Amino acid sequence: MTGSRRLAFSSLLFAAMGAATFTAASLGILATFIIDDLAISRAELGAVLAVVNIAAAVLSPVAGRITDRVGGKRAIIALFVIAGATFLILGTAVGYAMLLVGALAGAFSQASANPATNKLIAEDLPAGERGVITGIKQSGVQFGIFLGGVTVPSLAVAFGWRGAYLVVAVLPLLFAVAALWIVPPTPEASSAHRRQRGNPLPPAIWWLAGYGFLSGFSGSVTYLVPLFAEEALGLSPIAGGIAAAVIALVAVVGRILWSRHAEQSGAFRGSLLTMAALSLAAAGLFLASSELAAWLLWPAAVVIAIGSGSWNSVGMLAVMVEAGVAATGRASGIVLFGFLTGLGIGPPVFGAIVDRTGSYDLMWLLSALAAVAAGAVVIAWSRSVRP
Repeated sequence: MTGSRRLAFSSLLFAAMGAATFTAASLGILATFIIDDLAISRAELGAVLAVVNIAAAVLSPVAGRITDRVGGKRAIIALFVIAGATFLILGTAVGYAMLLVGALAGAFSQASANPATNKLIAEDLPAGERGVITGIKQSGVQFGIFLGGVTVPSLAVAFGWRGAYLVVAVLPLLFAVAALWIVPPTPEASSAHRRQRGNPLPPAIWWLAGYGFLSGFSGSVTYLVPLFAEEALGLSPIAGGIAAAVIALVAVVGRILWSRHAEQSGAFRGSLLTMAALSLAAAGLFLASSELAAWLLWPAAVVIAIGSGSWNSVGMLAVMVEAGVAATGRASGIVLFGFLTGLGIGPPVFGAIVDRTGSYDLMWLLSALAAVAAGAVVIAWSRSVRP
């Protein structure tokens, strides 16, 4: 693969992750417009967000099996088409039911994101050349949220929230066309691999799924960081938003560097253990920011971004190595199921704790315990593979 084609290939993967996972973020970005126009409650909009994340978790193993069956090229083209269709549905929604339909479509595109992109990397890049591109494509999620947060509200002001969705819908459809040209044909070896479905997945995949669940649960506190900054630290909403932006942007860099390090060193378990330790440290810093000094919020945001906020890049790279080309899609779906489940149940649990206690302290302690448990999973995994 030439340098220019490699750049186009990595850019396509980057865009795929951003487009496929933008549904939930877009609903949050346009929440005020949607609530006012459709006259729905915040709880009803929250239920739509829950549908996206929970359905994506449930659909992930299915999406993984489909990806292994059809191959990476067809899977990523379908991903872009479904993402575009999702935004078209949301852009034509005239009531709550259509929002739910759009959420379900968005859930399938989100569930397909990692299986499709991982499969494509495993098929088209040899081992030793996957690390940086895996980190780049995983960063597409954070960059998509950042870019959407900057541009979509302005589109909604100019064209209405439906118009904003219709504009956004054009982009993944254009990328689907680009994928036809950029992505090379599925290798014959991979076509043969698709006839070998059904073999048991290696134990490492189940360890990764367990780690993903705990890391997702621990890291889901980032959804509440802006609210924590306002309510517990007395900062402005702008400062809370900046804290969220810091987490997203640092995670972009963190994912690229972590995946590069993990591939070059081969230390997947060591990297994941370090990330769990960083998540533990971040929880301690957040707790200290409310007890000692508010400025500790900023190092806490950086540390959690390079901890649980970056684990996906190493985790997805490990999936490709452990599962092999034949089962990359199915294995990605299992690991993603664990991660999205933890990510989905964390916010309501943490929110209920804050509502019940009137404090964020217990939330940070529970996040820390989940990080410790994630580290314990890595240690147990390491011991299980010793001769």
